[in-house]
Amino acid sequence: MSARKTLLVTGQQRGKSKKAKLEKKLALLPAISDPAEMNSIGLDGLSAIDNAIEGGSDVVGVDTEISVAPKRMSVKRKRRSVVWGYFELLPSGKDGRQRCKCKNCGTSYLYDSKFGTGNMKRHLVNCLKRAACDTGQLLLTQYESSAPLSGSKFEHEKFKELLTEAVILHNLPFQFIEWAGVKALLLHLCMDLQLGTRDVIGAGCIEIYEREKAKVQTLLYEAPSRVSFTYDSWSSLNSDSYICLTAHFIDKDWNLQKKVLNFCFMPPPYDDTYLAEKLYNFLIEWELDKKVSTFTIDITHANAFPNELLKCRLASSGELLCNGIFFHLHCCGHVIDLIAKEGLKDIEVPIKKVRESIKYVKGSQERKESFLECVNHNSLDYSRGLRQDVSTWWISTFIMLDSALYYRQAFLRLELSDSNYKDCPSSMEWENIEKIRKLLVIFYEICTVFTNTKYPTANLYFPVIFSAYLTLREEIGGEDEYLRTLATRMFSNFEKYWSDFSMILAIAVIFDPRYKFSFVEWCYKKLYDDGGIESMKVKEKLFSLFNEYTSTHKFLPGPKAAISTDYEVYHESQGHLNPSESSFSKETLDVFREFDSFESEEAITQKHNWNSTWMSQGWTEKQDWTS
Repeated sequence: MSARKTLLVTGQQRGKSKKAKLEKKLALLPAISDPAEMNSIGLDGLSAIDNAIEGGSDVVGVDTEISVAPKRMSVKRKRRSVVWGYFELLPSGKDGRQRCKCKNCGTSYLYDSKFGTGNMKRHLVNCLKRAACDTGQLLLTQYESSAPLSGSKFEHEKFKELLTEAVILHNLPFQFIEWAGVKALLLHLCMDLQLGTRDVIGAGCIEIYEREKAKVQTLLYEAPSRVSFTYDSWSSLNSDSYICLTAHFIDKDWNLQKKVLNFCFMPPPYDDTYLAEKLYNFLIEWELDKKVSTFTIDITHANAFPNELLKCRLASSGELLCNGIFFHLHCCGHVIDLIAKEGLKDIEVPIKKVRESIKYVKGSQERKESFLECVNHNSLDYSRGLRQDVSTWWISTFIMLDSALYYRQAFLRLELSDSNYKDCPSSMEWENIEKIRKLLVIFYEICTVFTNTKYPTANLYFPVIFSAYLTLREEIGGEDEYLRTLATRMFSNFEKYWSDFSMILAIAVIFDPRYKFSFVEWCYKKLYDDGGIESMKVKEKLFSLFNEYTSTHKFLPGPKAAISTDYEVYHESQGHLNPSESSFSKETLDVFREFDSFESEEAITQKHNWNSTWMSQGWTEKQDWTS
């Protein structure tokens, strides 16, 4: 017999054997009227039948054993969905189908394992009688996560506060909350969000203002010092006038503070009496009418400021320092602006050419690449970059000219390679720009020092202004006709405003242990032919101010916080004010070296707390602070 036939016969025999076994197994099963009773036959019973058939034993007795096997319920898997914490199963209905009911509102749903729990989850999100604090739990995964889980409770008050702060921070209109797109976005994030109206945002802004105002009032009340004020006015595009009052003071922890107290609309009339009354009411509102030190304004608003009216109103209570001799000051930074702008007037045409040149280079990517090739050809550092300016801000114009001067050769090469470039300054114009830059660099550095608000700068004023004076005086006596004429015009503005604010700032320098009165005396000798008269004026005002404080402050204890004596910031501001020796004559350099000698290295590097020494000895103890 062939192998194929042998396999065929063997397979047929095996099939007959399996069929016979199945027939025997069915014969041994008891009669079952209900298919559900199939569960009554346990695994043990079926195993017994199989063993009997395989072993060929008599299985008649097994029939009795199987027929009396007790019913066993199938083991059901535990329901793991989170919805079963909010739903309960109901008995089967008349139709034989099972349902479940919401524990909160009683809504019922048909339940079957093949339906899933999606309809119940959707119901929980919109269930009106269920607390909203647990909605977020439906979104949690069943797996552990390393990210921290935040609380699911939505705080409507916190949302309103954050939304109001965003409106203030980004200068958004109050009706921002009523925009259709914004409402749709926020409602998508939280369906039960209470958005409110523009009136709600307005009320929130007032609430934040009152809260922050209370903080500033506490800060001002606790400050042991007097308060200096700056006043400014501003006009909108529709010619509405606004006024701004800012306070500058040292707080109880000896930190410099700057706080805007009022920025409000100024309706007509714009006369001095009305303005003085409004400013005085501001001081009363903040309870600062008895703590006024000085009022500083810029030159453009000097004529509109009611100096005498406001001073008389405050002096009537006898609370002004030295009867108001230090009350009114001009803004030093603004005076520097006037002097610098006077210098830029002579090169308006070259400035315009430089401005247009930078716009041309930055106009397209192709031009940028062409200019970069010119930069690389001249071995210049491309990382410095070209700076555009704001025409009304002279410091930005100075920075623009400074960056353009560095790339002067690149602009000249671009003019040769690009026929469309028409605004390159001429050689003479480049030279004039270089001369103006040399003259203005000292004023740029002075403004950099003055605009810092992290540390007091009153004691730095006198030294740096004196450096500017020496720079102008050098150019006035120089050989270059162009610079001599320009420096003369700038120096006239310098002298015009110098005497208005030099007195109080000279006193500030005297209290700096690096300079004292001897430095001021030396400066006045260089500034005036007869410096002794000016020095005596300063000395009289100094003792007048000292006597004022001794009459009101019998003794002042030492400060709770130590005052830093680290002068690294000062050195950083002073390092770039020292002129290069190649820029000035020998006579002027001698003056600079003499000026530097007053900055005693011992006084600068020592870690002695001068303020603590003065305080511990008391203000009433007479000492010679002018030595």
